[in-house]
Amino acid sequence: MIATCPSCSWPSPTLVSSHGSVHYLRCVCGQWLVSELGSVIATAGSSTLTESIELEHGVPVALPKH
Repeated sequence: MIATCPSCSWPSPTLVSSHGSVHYLRCVCGQWLVSELGSVIATAGSSTLTESIELEHGVPVALPKH
């Protein structure tokens, strides 16, 4: 298993392309996913996968809650 879709929980999205340990996947629900080492690290469109961060001198800094 490469990754599970965070939108619909489909366990095996289709591998479209790979570059090293990064995989680009397409799910049956239509969602595009980017995974690395078996974890989904990005999706197309808006997502609630992680909180937004900004970089300060290349180091992640959590944005203040609104």
